[in-house]
Amino acid sequence: MFTTILDKKPLIHHLTNAVTINECANMTLALGGSPVMAEDILEVEEMVGHADAVVINIGTLNAASRQSQLLAGKTANRLNKPLVLDPVGVGATSLRTTFTDELLKSIQFSVIKGNASEIKTIIGEVGRSKGVDAATGETLDFQVVHEFALRFKVVIVVTGPVDFISDGTRQIELTGGTPRLEQVTGTGCMTASLIGTFLGAGYDAFEAAVYGTYLMGKAGEAADEAIGLGDFRIGLFNSISLASEDVLAEVLKHAK
Repeated sequence: MFTTILDKKPLIHHLTNAVTINECANMTLALGGSPVMAEDILEVEEMVGHADAVVINIGTLNAASRQSQLLAGKTANRLNKPLVLDPVGVGATSLRTTFTDELLKSIQFSVIKGNASEIKTIIGEVGRSKGVDAATGETLDFQVVHEFALRFKVVIVVTGPVDFISDGTRQIELTGGTPRLEQVTGTGCMTASLIGTFLGAGYDAFEAAVYGTYLMGKAGEAADEAIGLGDFRIGLFNSISLASEDVLAEVLKHAK
């Protein structure tokens, strides 16, 4: 296990996707954090005050969730709490795109995590988002991502066959994982929870992004021997719950 996380047991406040809320909670617990999912506008500010990090995921938007997410983000900024944005399906509809733009104009995020089509939309390129799934055949210029991260002082995580992470001064490409990660609902959302848990435990934003993304890939590899998708999903949680800090000892050495 991760002693830094276990010693602090950071509280990670999720305003997240209703489809994957259980997976996000359990993944946070598997890493040693403590999840809370409090979206009501009447308690959002108070809960953000208790939290060590906040994860905002736009996967299942509605009028109430949009108000709560905006308030949570602004409160986190005011209280200097780290923030993760998972802009699920941005570019798929005008609502998602407009709301994400509002979030980015109103709130300073620590980490933004998305697939290639989602990140392309955020940085102003033309994406081909299909909702919660990555568009097949999508390509992205990593140098443009690097420059965007530097300009807006945010860590960008692009997930895909090769994961790319940049804070504008450092960057890293992560290979590994398994295509089966795309066959289980919520692995992207769970990755955001892992990143949020590292942030809440005090890791800096680049480290948290790298470690959370890398761990999900390694968990996929470890679970890949499972015959069925149900066992594969269980294997992901098993792998994260059994991981320890020595798994991460080498990964940051590959950052440029």
